[in-house]
Amino acid sequence: MIVIIPLIIVIGILAWVLRPGKETKTHRRNAILATVFLSLAVAIAAIIFQLIHNAAGTIEVAEISNTLFIVGLGLIGAYILGAIGFVLARKRDIAKGIGFGICIAVIVSTIELGLLEWLGGV
Repeated sequence: MIVIIPLIIVIGILAWVLRPGKETKTHRRNAILATVFLSLAVAIAAIIFQLIHNAAGTIEVAEISNTLFIVGLGLIGAYILGAIGFVLARKRDIAKGIGFGICIAVIVSTIELGLLEWLGGV
């Protein structure tokens, strides 16, 4: 809990700075959707596998759910590297879209971690 509150504050400030405007270009919108969609798909898959594991009668965090959570964190790292690449290529609008998507992906990962631990009985 000590780490979660500052993380939420930092992510909230970054999301406010990188928020899309009213005249958002399609490149930025597509970057946001691609970033959020992949992270959300991995998180939903991890939670579904955990629910299937719980339905089998064992109350612990499933290995495949752990693996999918780590894949989600790896995706966030790849998004950061991608955003750096777009900044170096002077495509700042796409980089800002990826940055906003990263903020949402971190929020999704934090919620996913809480749900997996709750479903795992920890």
